Amino acid sequence: MNKLFIIASLSLIIATSGCKEKEKRQIELLTKENNALRAESQSKDSTINGFFQMLNEIESNLAQIKIKENYISKNTTNASELNSDTREQINEDIKIINELMSKNKRTIIYLSNKLKESNLKVAEFEKMLAQTNETIQERDTEISLLKDKLTQMDFSIAVLNAQVDTLNTEKAQLTETVNKQVETINTAYYAFGTQKELIDNKIIDKSGGFLGIGKTSKLKNDFNIDYFTKADISKLTTIPLSGKKVKVITVHPTDSYKLVSNQNGVVEKIDIIDANKFWSASKYLVIIVE
Repeated sequence: MNKLFIIASLSLIIATSGCKEKEKRQIELLTKENNALRAESQSKDSTINGFFQMLNEIESNLAQIKIKENYISKNTTNASELNSDTREQINEDIKIINELMSKNKRTIIYLSNKLKESNLKVAEFEKMLAQTNETIQERDTEISLLKDKLTQMDFSIAVLNAQVDTLNTEKAQLTETVNKQVETINTAYYAFGTQKELIDNKIIDKSGGFLGIGKTSKLKNDFNIDYFTKADISKLTTIPLSGKKVKVITVHPTDSYKLVSNQNGVVEKIDIIDANKFWSASKYLVIIVE
């Protein structure tokens, strides 16, 4: 009787688990989709905030330029009254103006390019970007007129068009920083193998379930990064696979990729349809192939 009771109980548990397995998979799928959408939204917010910070920096630079323009205009009303100290100060101010204007123009170009790459359609930001660019052009015209006036007052053209010595260094540093940021943004990692291989190599572990039933595989918190293959997501479109059963463990929107099978039902590869969306929730891809 005890054996029959135990068998009946286990049968009931298995039946109940089977009924709930489909519901559990649906919940897991919805959770993954929700996390992906949340991550994508946060990524967009972060990008937009970065854009506005750069625009604010341009506005601050333009304000500094205007102050220096006013100082120069005020002190050049009478050329005969210019002493050597004033002339030297004007030369230094012009150099700083040149530097700030160059920096503003580089930032505008950078913002325009990044806005196109991000595929963000933010009408208000696009309007602000256009207005800021227009202001820079207007200020550029004012500065050119001011330089013409200073040239007539025997200021050196070479000095008027010179920039502070740190400009080239700053430009090189900016380029290096941007390149590193782009490389970081475009870097992702992927790993695939049988469940045993991934467990043995400390990539995934199994958790959840009841009496060994319904356990799920997930990426370990302290996974072995050396097992992963590093990739450039701007170039990675396909990862070759080979397995009858293929399961994506990490979170990636289901409409951003597809598993491609041959006529024998063997999954031969995973095609990444939308790279930005695919990697939005995680820069790590783990696939179980059996």
